[in-house]
Amino acid sequence: MFKKILPYELARILLLAGEAACVVAVAYGAVRTVWFISQWILSPFSLELMLQAAGALPKKVAFVGKIVEFFATDLTAQEAKEAVTKYATYVIIGVAVLIVLRWLLKLLERGFRQKFMPYVLKEDFSDFTYESKKRKAAEETLCDVGLLGRAERYYTANRLQGLYRDCWVAAEEIVCGGVYGENYTSHKVKARGQWLTVRLNCDFEGTVILESRDTKNDFSLRGLAKRMVEIQFSYTAFGQRFRCFTDSTEDAYALLTRQMADKLMRLQEKYPDLCVIFYEGCIHVLIRRRSFDRRWEMAIPFCIPHLRQEKTRLYGAVEDFTDLLLE
Repeated sequence: MFKKILPYELARILLLAGEAACVVAVAYGAVRTVWFISQWILSPFSLELMLQAAGALPKKVAFVGKIVEFFATDLTAQEAKEAVTKYATYVIIGVAVLIVLRWLLKLLERGFRQKFMPYVLKEDFSDFTYESKKRKAAEETLCDVGLLGRAERYYTANRLQGLYRDCWVAAEEIVCGGVYGENYTSHKVKARGQWLTVRLNCDFEGTVILESRDTKNDFSLRGLAKRMVEIQFSYTAFGQRFRCFTDSTEDAYALLTRQMADKLMRLQEKYPDLCVIFYEGCIHVLIRRRSFDRRWEMAIPFCIPHLRQEKTRLYGAVEDFTDLLLE
């Protein structure tokens, strides 16, 4: 396995070295550009007169004279202009190359996950499919139940679906902001985190939505009021933690038994901010997390132990939730 990973690791090191070189080049070019801009500004003034004026300053402001002496040179305006153009070009080229290298590094990291993550996933999942690429959500349950509008389609990454303990499960990272057409804008994130799905062994027609009372997900519940009602439970501890909306009170009371309520409260102790949706024979859970596109991970060496940590971070929640349901 090490021999298979080695080419990816060498490519990562080269890309990171290239990024470091670009950063140094951009910083050097920026400093030199600022320096020669100052020379360009001072070029109309006589060097000799500037030095005389600097030497005649009072001791209290002598530091100003030292600054003038530092910047004063005998460059002509044309020479300073050419130098500014030269080093500004360095900055522009360095930034452009840095952007390309960042894109290549992200592509390499995604390819590494796509190739080697299955080795780790097969330890716990069977008959699974995995895809790491970011794209629009294929199934928009949050839109179907009315928590998001159709213009707010959300994006997903690191999608997994398969069998865990003989249950069909799915898990993915999602983020949703103001989405218009094909363009994603993150100025207002309404929902983000881990989106989990477990197929239940029972059929129900209604929709039941549970939301943590202190959730940070910016869902608008005004649309639900037209076709759903908020119900209260005699289980006080459960009602203090969750709000419940449904279009079928019978399904809500049938699904949210005392035993299920206890399980959901135990899940909330580990994952405080969550939204639970019973919809079309499945139970969906949105766990609020700020985990989408963690770019700092690109600096971590490629290895199987790191993938195991990523597997726990990305899919440990669906394992915990499934284990809880099967108790």
